Amino acid sequence: MADTVTKQTISDTTGIKYVVKLTNFSDGTGETLVNKVDASALTFMTEDGERKLAKVWYSISTSNNRSAVELMWAGATNSTLAIISGNGHWDLRTSGNSISNNATTPTGDILLSTKNFAAGDNYTILLEFR
Repeated sequence: MADTVTKQTISDTTGIKYVVKLTNFSDGTGETLVNKVDASALTFMTEDGERKLAKVWYSISTSNNRSAVELMWAGATNSTLAIISGNGHWDLRTSGNSISNNATTPTGDILLSTKNFAAGDNYTILLEFR
């Protein structure tokens, strides 16, 4: 079996932003380094790593309180963007911040791995890039 996952583009506007919704309902196998954002297939995202994470909304429901989702900037050497668990919202733009791509030789892609997911664990994540 495999986890049941979806990806829905909410906005992909040249020069404005890219917003994507990611979901997973796990059968316990989890996800490892799955490419969730392919910059080469999108209008707003670029393959040079110039885009930045501006906002994140997340709801991660797990049976193990040590479970989490790791988001990574893809590149020759991947770089952790964030490790998230529980429920929350980050709006980095209100304080003038964002999370830059610091992967070595960046591709502009975003990878995702689940950590310690068991059957029935799930997540919904919205990512906004500017």
